[in-house]
Amino acid sequence: MKKIKNLIGIGISVILLYLLFRNVEFKKLGDVLLNINYLVIVPAVLLQISSYWVRSLRWSAMLGSIKKIKTKELFPIICINYMANSVLPLRGGDIVRAYLIGRKHNISKTAALSTVIIEKIYDGITLLLFMGAISLLYPFPKSIKSLGIVATIIFAGALIFTIFVVLFKEHALKLVKFFTGLFPEKIGINIMKITNKFIDGFDVIKDKKSLMPVVIYSLIIWALEGSLVITIAIAFGVDNMFYLSVFTLVVTNFGIMIPSAPGNLGTFEGACSTALGVFKIVGNTAIGFALVYRVFLYIPVTTLGFIFLLKEGLSLSSVTSISGKKFEKAE
Repeated sequence: MKKIKNLIGIGISVILLYLLFRNVEFKKLGDVLLNINYLVIVPAVLLQISSYWVRSLRWSAMLGSIKKIKTKELFPIICINYMANSVLPLRGGDIVRAYLIGRKHNISKTAALSTVIIEKIYDGITLLLFMGAISLLYPFPKSIKSLGIVATIIFAGALIFTIFVVLFKEHALKLVKFFTGLFPEKIGINIMKITNKFIDGFDVIKDKKSLMPVVIYSLIIWALEGSLVITIAIAFGVDNMFYLSVFTLVVTNFGIMIPSAPGNLGTFEGACSTALGVFKIVGNTAIGFALVYRVFLYIPVTTLGFIFLLKEGLSLSSVTSISGKKFEKAE
């Protein structure tokens, strides 16, 4: 099954890359890349790296109910996670992160993986908030404004539900059970099973005091991530750079959820170019923007991740092996 998913992802990447680059004039693309102000972007790389430190702070808060671990001990694991995600299929770095924290700090790998899943939920909720906010402030086309309103509603609902789950788990289960009772029995049972697994994942946030820091850290993380896109927009000299940057940040990060080859090849460039197209930035400029964004987003953390991987005494082949492992609940 995994091989099939890998092949599907590679196929999607190949098709997207072909569609994106088939009409590119590489000489003009080279001119675009040579004529931007890279010095503006370089300081933002430090902000980008600092977002991984804040991710470590957030993870420390989430792991607090299981074990107190210092941020400086989690930062290398976070970097290895993102490095592995850029070279392994199916976001295998998330499995590697759970394995490393389990090995180093004697934590259930399943519980650690639950925190990674919850992180993704908070990241998605935060991006929906950003999308909703800019759709209300910028004169987007009607279709995107409608999407922004939907995003705002989903954000509000998801945030309320996650807080409700953490504070009142049993009541949340009863509420879901009531609603699943409205569906045909077989469908209702399947929905309930999925929801139970989802809600059980929130058991890692048993300390309710950690809930607000997790929310605040999520906002800071994506503000720092957005700063990189803003500096790239400045380097390219585009108009409406703030709204363009936030919109590109959101669309690109949701776009890379589509299955692809390792490193989100094709999906990253495709989503980024699509977002830029809304602001009438197309062709060589859009592709150039996406390529610069990729380089400054992936290379620093991938380099750091490789350095920390070597310090752990691991190789890329061992990480590939780890990513294929399954964690049992009985751990």
